[in-house]
Amino acid sequence: MTMTKRSKTVCVRLSETELSALKDFAEDAGLPISEVLRRLAREAGGHGPTVEGEFALQFKAMVVQFRKVGVNLNQVARALNSGRNPGYEHLRDGIGRLVRIVADVERNLDEMRARGRARAKRLVRSDV
Repeated sequence: MTMTKRSKTVCVRLSETELSALKDFAEDAGLPISEVLRRLAREAGGHGPTVEGEFALQFKAMVVQFRKVGVNLNQVARALNSGRNPGYEHLRDGIGRLVRIVADVERNLDEMRARGRARAKRLVRSDV
């Protein structure tokens, strides 16, 4: 993954209680306060949660599978461009499965982002 250049700064005034709650939260998460705030901002902005731990391994495995799908699509395109005909039914069924898989992944990611955003909105509306 590429590192994101972080050149923007946000200053926030907090009460003692708010700062204490934020410090406790960061300590429980084992993260610096700045990383906690970045992650909360990402989730509140609808960009989804930070990918780490077991989910990161699953996410990386999914990326590997998508690369394999891309390679297979290139092979199909090469075969079709060279005049070979794998059979319409077989090709149509394979592409249909691929479309369903991609749609499922997209829907899951959209739902994950929406849940994170809703959770962030709910938390922002509550008192510390």
